[in-house]
Amino acid sequence: MKKLLFITLFSTGVYASDLIYLNGFENTGLVSGTITGLNATGLQLDMTSLSLSQNLLLDQNGSFVFSLQIPIGDNWEVSITTLPDNPIQQSCTINNQSGVMPATGADNLAVVCNNISWVWDEMDWDEGGWQ
Repeated sequence: MKKLLFITLFSTGVYASDLIYLNGFENTGLVSGTITGLNATGLQLDMTSLSLSQNLLLDQNGSFVFSLQIPIGDNWEVSITTLPDNPIQQSCTINNQSGVMPATGADNLAVVCNNISWVWDEMDWDEGGWQ
């Protein structure tokens, strides 16, 4: 059975961008990345963009994705809020931790952890713990 579908555009100024939005394609992107060297639990990342934020707890190596949808063209930034510490303390750094959201999403975030214990006499704010 064949069905015929008619789409009528009224003279109210419907544009292609309106049709795309109405079909579920929103003008947002996701931030994703990979983590390597993680041998402990407790690593927490925080992503912020304007007034939006999301925390993400990571306990294993591999890929991860923040579910917070960032509007294309908005600035975003990821920081470490808690370093891994169970069963051992680890230090971690982030590469490509900020940017402007492109139309394709941001997928080059890299978290690298190592087995260097924290030193409690000086704070390295970018790494989320005492160094």
